[in-house]
Amino acid sequence: MPDPVRIVRHGIDGKEMRADTVTIPVASAGVSQLSALVVEPDLDQDSPVLLFLHGKGEAGSSLGALPLVCFHQTPPFQAILGHLPGTLVIAPQAPPIPSSDDWNWRDYARGLAEFLANRYAKRRLVATGFSRGGLGVLQLISTYPDLVQAWGVVDPQPPRDREEMAAILSSLALGARGWLRYGEYRDSSDARKTFSSMLCDHLPEKNRDTAELAHVQMAVQAYCGSPLSADRNKKNLYDFLELRFETANAPSLDTVHLGS
Repeated sequence: MPDPVRIVRHGIDGKEMRADTVTIPVASAGVSQLSALVVEPDLDQDSPVLLFLHGKGEAGSSLGALPLVCFHQTPPFQAILGHLPGTLVIAPQAPPIPSSDDWNWRDYARGLAEFLANRYAKRRLVATGFSRGGLGVLQLISTYPDLVQAWGVVDPQPPRDREEMAAILSSLALGARGWLRYGEYRDSSDARKTFSSMLCDHLPEKNRDTAELAHVQMAVQAYCGSPLSADRNKKNLYDFLELRFETANAPSLDTVHLGS
């Protein structure tokens, strides 16, 4: 495995961090590796590892496109700003193959799982994803249920076939280990209505909720630390994943319009 190429190294509020690129072997049809952005505390070998999988519009095929994984104020963006001290964030980028509409994280699940298990052995691993990346996290945990200790997804896209839906809904990684939030996206098609309802049924009520927000707003609010819930006893994503999130600018329930 090639050594990472360091692209940024600087301090934030006196706290050292570094942002590097790494390549992840995947051996999928037409794709041999994925580029990934890694943001980590400097010299911290015991920090938890957060995997982030991006959505449809952030796919790319070159290092020049890699900053797209920070769109919607996602975890790698939050880590670069210093809001996730003590957490290593890794954000791979999928190429738009066969097309920008039809690429799928499912094609890279094995490579991602092997890379994470080997590179970050014995470290606490958690995962999150938005939209198609949310589906990607569900695909990953349905195939490798012991890979991550906890996961959280925002507006996950529905599977493309019944076989994959059955595999996801029967995964041993569902239940108390998962956190789920849906916005208006859930009602935008029959397939999304069906999948969102069935997925919600497989998680404890305390770990799931809905908000009357548009698709991208859901990502921004979740990754800025909002619980996206009218119930003040429900945890935000980072609290659920047991990650420290520090910012005075995280949105509160008072600034988010929520539905029941």
